[in-house]
Formats: sequence, C-alpha cells, structure tokens
Amino acid sequence: MSISQPAKIQLTPEEDELLKTIDFDLSQSDREARAACLEAAAALTESFLRRGAIPEIRRRYLTDGELNIGGHGKSRIQGFTTHGLGHSETFRHGNFLKYLRYFIYGPDLPAATIEGFTKIVEDDAGTSGEVLDQLCRFTRAEVRRGLPVERHKLPEEFFKVALECELDLHIAKCVRESAQRAG
Repeated sequence: MSISQPAKIQLTPEEDELLKTIDFDLSQSDREARAACLEAAAALTESFLRRGAIPEIRRRYLTDGELNIGGHGKSRIQGFTTHGLGHSETFRHGNFLKYLRYFIYGPDLPAATIEGFTKIVEDDAGTSGEVLDQLCRFTRAEVRRGLPVERHKLPEEFFKVALECELDLHIAKCVRESAQRAG
C-alpha cells in the first residue's frame, strides 16, 4: 500500500503573503497587530475554501463530529457556531488559528516521526491487529523519546497522522490512546 506523506498545502502568491502576516501563537501584545493577524487568517481560510485547497481529511477534522473525540458528537466547528459565531467570525477567532495551522502544515510532528509511522502503514506487515500493535508501539516509543511538541498535544497529533494515513477511525483512536498512555 502506498501512503502519501502529510504535507504543507500549496499556496498561491497572495496566500503566501497573507501567511507571512499570521502569528499563530498570537504573541503580539498590540491590539491592532492581533486584529490584523486575525483578518489575514480569515482571508487565508476563505481563499483556501474558494479554491478547494484544504485536503478533505483536514476539513473533516474540523467538520465531522465523529473525529472530535470527547466532543459528544459535535464537530469542532459546531463549538464555534453554538457560541453564536458564523463562519466568517469563526475564521477571525483566535482559537481558530490552530485549525488553520493544521490545514496548512498538517500534523505537528517531526518529519522523521511521520515517516516512521507511514512506513509501518505502507509495509502493512501482518494482520490488521499486528499492524495496529506496531503503530501503537511506535507511537508510545516516540512519545517517550521526547518529541519537540508539547506532550499534551501529542495524542491529537498522532490521531491526525493516523487519519491522514487513511486508517479507519477505530485504529486512529487506538493510536491516540497509545500516545495518551505513554508514560
């Protein structure tokens, strides 16, 4: 089985200029700079949507309630809209930046970790249970190794990689749990 590596999406020159103005951590203290950053984020998101640039699984991560573990069946986007925000306001919300980052760059894990994970999926050695065991062992080992990502974010990032490798939801959840339990 051949799996394509999660990759950064291709940007138009206009989108690249917008991206340069976005501070995903909202670390600027100036109110005007923050507002400009959020405006650029909204414009970038709307551009992606107009041209269909966001990979399907990344869009589903935001819009599919099944992929929102612990969300009680609600999608991530519903979390914004139930608080009275329309899509336009959602794209300008500071909490939306993490989803925009994912849309652009994919899972926030080192390239070597993603390559190791996808290699296990590509090799597809053994039964599905054996492959699942290999993925879970690999995930736990990587978490314990001390990746340059905040530890509390790792379960979700491994979940994203599993989804991007087109693994079924059950396997993706098991990988996520392995990352949570790695100690």
